[in-house]
Amino acid sequence: MSRREMRDALLGVPVPGELDSQRRAWTVVRAAFEEREPVRRRAGRVRLAVALAVLAVLAAAALSPPGRAVGDWVRDRVAGAEPAEPALFRLPAAGRLLVVSEQGPWVVRSDGSKRLLGAYEDASFSPRGLHVVVTAGRRVAALTPAGELRWTVTRPQPVADARWAPSGFRVAYREGATLRVVVGNGEDDRLVAEGVAPVAPAWRPAEGENVLAYADAGGRVRVVDVDGGEELLRTPAVEGIRALLWTPDGLLAVLTEAELRLHNRRGRLLEGASLRVADGHELLDAVSAGDGRVVYADHDAAGGETALVEASCFGAGPCRANGPQRLFGGAGRIADLAVSPEGRWLLAGWADADQLLFLRLPRVQRIVAVDDVRREFDPGLAGRGAFPRVAEWCCPDQ
Repeated sequence: MSRREMRDALLGVPVPGELDSQRRAWTVVRAAFEEREPVRRRAGRVRLAVALAVLAVLAAAALSPPGRAVGDWVRDRVAGAEPAEPALFRLPAAGRLLVVSEQGPWVVRSDGSKRLLGAYEDASFSPRGLHVVVTAGRRVAALTPAGELRWTVTRPQPVADARWAPSGFRVAYREGATLRVVVGNGEDDRLVAEGVAPVAPAWRPAEGENVLAYADAGGRVRVVDVDGGEELLRTPAVEGIRALLWTPDGLLAVLTEAELRLHNRRGRLLEGASLRVADGHELLDAVSAGDGRVVYADHDAAGGETALVEASCFGAGPCRANGPQRLFGGAGRIADLAVSPEGRWLLAGWADADQLLFLRLPRVQRIVAVDDVRREFDPGLAGRGAFPRVAEWCCPDQ
C-alpha cells in the first residue's frame, strides 16, 4: 500500500466521538458569537473572525461520513435550511408520530413528548389515532396511545404488518404466508387469503368500506372486499413488489425496486403513468402527498446519495409535462417517508446523518432537521445502534 492510499484509507475511518466533538465545537462558536460585545468600528473584524471559525468547524465536520452528509444537505438547500435542532423538541405541524426503534414503537406528540409503548416489532394507528395496533412474535394487540392494552390475538405462526381499516371496524395482518382480518374490537379473527407475499396490505382510503389490497406470492396485487369476500380487481404480475399505496382518489400504486406503477379501478396499468428510475438506482420508498402528488425516494447506489422527488401530476393529463420535481438530495439512504395529516409537511428518515428531515411543501419552502435521532429513541444508547423507522404521521393530539 502506498502512502497516499494509506492516508486516504485513514481519512475514511470515523473517529469515535467525532460527531459529538463537532457539535460541541459548534456550540462554543455559536455561544461566543451571541455573547460578543457589539463594537461598531470593529464589526467587520468580528464578523470575519466568526466566519473563519465557523468555516473551520464545517471543514472539520466534512471529514466524517455524517459530516459529509450534513455538508451535502447544507449545500443542497442553503436557501430553505435552518440550523439543525439538537433534539425532537416539537413537530412542525399538528398530529402524532409513530416511530419504531429497537426498543419498540414510540408515540410522539406534537409538543415533542414521547411514550414507549413496549417491546413490540411494528405499529400502526387506528383511523383517528385513538388506538395503536402492534405486533410481536405471534401476537397482535391493540393499545391506547398511553400504552394501555385493549385486546390481543395470538396465532400459531409469526405475525406482521397489522393495519387498521379507515372504517375503524377491521384490522388486517399477515400470519406467515396468509392474510387475516379481525374486527376492531379483537373478535371474529378469520382467514382472507393464502399464498401472500411479505408485503404490508393497504386499505383503500374510504371510511364507508373495507376494501383491502395485498400482494400474492406470484407478484400480482389483488383487491378484495373483506366483508363480502368478493375480489374486485387483480393486476398483472410484476417482480419485486415492495409496497402498496392508494392515492386519495382511489388509484392503486405499486412500488417495486425500480418502478412505481399506477393502476385504475379495474386494475389496468394507466398508460404513461408509470415511473421508472435510471439503471443502477433503487426506489426506497414512496408516499401519497395528496392532490395527485406522489413523493418517492430515488437512491443512486453508485453515487451514494438519495433524491426525494415529487411527481406532481402522477397520471395522464397535460400537467405531466412539468415532469418530476427534485425536492431534496443527500448522501446515503433517505427513506421512511410520511406526510403530515394536513399534507403540508413531508417527513423522511436520514440514517447516514442520524437525522429526521421535515420539508415544508409544496416545492420545499422550509427545511427543519433534527439531530441525534438514534439516542432520541434509545436514551441509554452507548454505541451507534440501529436507526429508528418512521411508521406513520397521524391525527391531532387527543
